[in-house]
Amino acid sequence: MKNSLTRVQPWFRTRFRQWLRQNPKSLRLLRRFRCFGTDTESMSRGLAVGLFFGLTPTVGFQTPLVLACCLMLRANFLIAFASTWISNPLTVAPLYLAFNWLGDSIIGPITLSESTTSSYPWLNLFLEEGLQMTIGSLVLAIPAAFLGYLLAKYWGPRISSSFPTAEKP
Repeated sequence: MKNSLTRVQPWFRTRFRQWLRQNPKSLRLLRRFRCFGTDTESMSRGLAVGLFFGLTPTVGFQTPLVLACCLMLRANFLIAFASTWISNPLTVAPLYLAFNWLGDSIIGPITLSESTTSSYPWLNLFLEEGLQMTIGSLVLAIPAAFLGYLLAKYWGPRISSSFPTAEKP
């Protein structure tokens, strides 16, 4: 596994640098908004953004939403993108079930009149399942993003300072 990663990493790095050379405006924009910043604040914000969108039912739209938020909040995009993988193909079904259960326990069942459900069946589906899932995910995503920010902000520098550094020749 390690050998395959060491072969792919230079290829990816070369392709990414080539893309940035071909798109200097994108590079300036990413540098201006510190999307690759390695300071503690930028990385903490990136973790918070990634955890928030990783714990909301936005699969399929996560990357554009994360990039937009990273530009607005001057957060580290790479950390945010990596932390959205908390909702990966193996965990998305249990997460969505938990979101739905939590939302159902908070707002309870929603019932519409018979005329409304016959006229707008999609509205009934959205209000019963989608609203409960959204409420449940926000109840988990907001505290997780906040805790992730605090952990990265205050304990991140302490952890990284305990790692040995390479000596310069």
